[in-house]
Amino acid sequence: MTKVLNGIAASDGIAAAKAYMLVQPDLSFEEKTIDNPDAEIERLSAAVETSKQELEVIKQKATENLGAEEAQVFEAHLTILSDPELFGQINDKIKNDKVNAEAALKSVTDMFIQMFEAMEDNAYMQERAGDIRDVTKRVMGHLLGVSIPNPALINEEVVIVAHDLTPSDTAQLDRNFVKGFITDIGGRTSHSAIMSRTLEIPAVVGSGNATSEISEGQMVIIDGLDGQALVEPTEEEGE
Repeated sequence: MTKVLNGIAASDGIAAAKAYMLVQPDLSFEEKTIDNPDAEIERLSAAVETSKQELEVIKQKATENLGAEEAQVFEAHLTILSDPELFGQINDKIKNDKVNAEAALKSVTDMFIQMFEAMEDNAYMQERAGDIRDVTKRVMGHLLGVSIPNPALINEEVVIVAHDLTPSDTAQLDRNFVKGFITDIGGRTSHSAIMSRTLEIPAVVGSGNATSEISEGQMVIIDGLDGQALVEPTEEEGE
């Protein structure tokens, strides 16, 4: 039986393809007291280097898909990964508090994020908070050995289903393969909605429950005009 999900129409058009679940990984960890701070700093350094290499590839993809201006978000991410003050504080925390790299990374980046988010009248700093959050997620994934979703690697026609799409996610979308998307949260002026119009792909945002109602590989029709998605439509509905 066809399932109908209602949300906010974000970008006009109709798209039909199999669902690709862009689900955020579990990045929970246990804070540990460590005996060898140098080994933890080395682990962190390796995770940062791998993240840089990934972001260079993603930046190139984003430049090809969206143009240099939209790819600037990844230049900002690379700048954060090379920030001596940020990583100096993280390394100091590992050495002084004898905690594992994961705990030090989260503690220090949380402090920076809260500081930037508190500057409510400064849109630039608010964006930097989001960038630090994205970068932290990527580095944490490498520390934990958990793979972070890379939409740039999608190579078949799909409709993306996500709780939300970060600037990193949307800048990687290749409209040759990503035919549309639906998110749980967001509105017409949210970043993901604006990017869907830039990419000219149909999108429905703010559905509330897309990630719990749709499964990987199910056929989904996105109606970006009416703000609806049909899950496993009948042949008649699919025409």
